[in-house]
Amino acid sequence: MSDTTLVSAEQLTQIVEKVVASRGFDRANQQTAGHRATFALRHGIANSDLLETSLAGLDSSISAPKLLVESKDSLIYDALGQPALVQFQEAFKHAVDNGIKEIRMHKTACGAFAVPAIAYYLEQHGANGQSVCIYFNNLEGGMRRFDLTSQGQLRGLLQPRERDLAWNEVRITIGPAPSDCKTVAGTSDIDAYRARCDANGIGVRTSLWNRMQELAANH
Repeated sequence: MSDTTLVSAEQLTQIVEKVVASRGFDRANQQTAGHRATFALRHGIANSDLLETSLAGLDSSISAPKLLVESKDSLIYDALGQPALVQFQEAFKHAVDNGIKEIRMHKTACGAFAVPAIAYYLEQHGANGQSVCIYFNNLEGGMRRFDLTSQGQLRGLLQPRERDLAWNEVRITIGPAPSDCKTVAGTSDIDAYRARCDANGIGVRTSLWNRMQELAANH
């Protein structure tokens, strides 16, 4: 049996929604998680390991991140361990609405899922015409920065030269992107990855896919 199962975007979205429903989340969070998971795997931002970790860490008793500090320049939140597969977008909206340029989200699991969260918000609402950078750590502990245009289009995945991020933290900056990074994947690489997924299917580890089907069936 192959270690990887190829599925359509629709199949992945639907199964994630059902698993999140089985964890006690409402319909809005189910749809949020389905979109973010599919977007991230379809664009090579996340993989099966990150999705599995995120689904296992979901906690429906946490309704929102906790605001710790607010100033005219930055917001600091505690996500209370909640994966970025759900919630998160309201903190970004608060920053945009108040002209705040930086958000730090402490104790965030699986921060890569913040990328589709912010990309979707920008696509729908924008951020006063400004681009956005999202800093997070991958499962291997490597720090990454994802750049988004003001309309939420994926500009590129980069590796910052200076590390100023806790292992379980996501940092978002609104405004021009700094240049102190080396490129890991450019726009053309991301587009090519997405095109392959659209043509051949999104790869999900078979054991995870089977487990998700069990959880969905038992709900």
